[in-house]
This record gives sequence, structure tokens and C-alpha cells, in this order.
Amino acid sequence: MSKKVLPDTYTFIIAAAVGLVLGAVLSYIFGSVVLPTKMPFEFTIGGLSSNLVIVDVLVVALVGAVIFLGYVAAIVQDTIFPTKHPWLFMTETAVVSFVPASVIYIMSDFRGASGTDLNMNFLLLAAKFGIFHLLFQFSGVYTYFFS
Repeated sequence: MSKKVLPDTYTFIIAAAVGLVLGAVLSYIFGSVVLPTKMPFEFTIGGLSSNLVIVDVLVVALVGAVIFLGYVAAIVQDTIFPTKHPWLFMTETAVVSFVPASVIYIMSDFRGASGTDLNMNFLLLAAKFGIFHLLFQFSGVYTYFFS
């Protein structure tokens, strides 16, 4: 008995459909069903605000990741895909930069953020996602995962 394999296009369509359905269900659960917060809460960790600790940990993790990936990218210098398919790579970089930043922009807008800060944060997030995409490519991560 031979096993039938779906073409890549159908696999992508199925994965996208499942992701959209699960995303819609989770959005409904967490957006509509959960009771609104009656009072803001904040925990302390070692006498420091939990929000401050979380932000500091995220900043340190991001800076550490950029330094590490930059170091590996300087050593590996994987340019196989960008040199073979420059237009695909530029398109991929634009999509990887702007799509997640757009999602976060929309979420921020829905939660009441507006004005110059919202637009500046969108550009900073798009730049961050683009830089990470470039670092992943040139450090060989994508070649390792997708080969």
C-alpha cells in the first residue's frame, strides 16, 4: 500500500486554514469570554515591579540574540539563497518584516495606542524583525532548517 503525499500547496492551505480557525477560536475565548479586569495588578519580584523585570529580561535576551547571531553570521556568511534568488529573498525579507509588525500594530491600535508612538513602534518592530531575518539567513539557520 503506497502512502499518498499532499503537494506542498495543499499542505500550506490546510495549515493556514487550521491556523486561522484556531486563531479565531482563541481570539474569541480570550477576547470575548474572559471577564474584564476590574483592577490593574502588578506583582513584585525581589522588590522590583514585575513589568520592569519582564521588559529588562526581554531587552537583554534580544540584545544577546543579536550579538550571538551577528557573531555566527560573521563567521558562517551563508549567502547561497540570497545570491541565487535575490528577488525572492528581498520579498521574503519584506514579508517577514512587515507582516508581524502589522499584526502588532493592529493589536496596539485595538488596545487604544495611537499617534506618533504607534507609527514609530511599527517601524522599529519591522526593523527588528527584518534584522533578525537577515541574521538568521546569514548565520546559516535557514539553510540548516530548510535543507
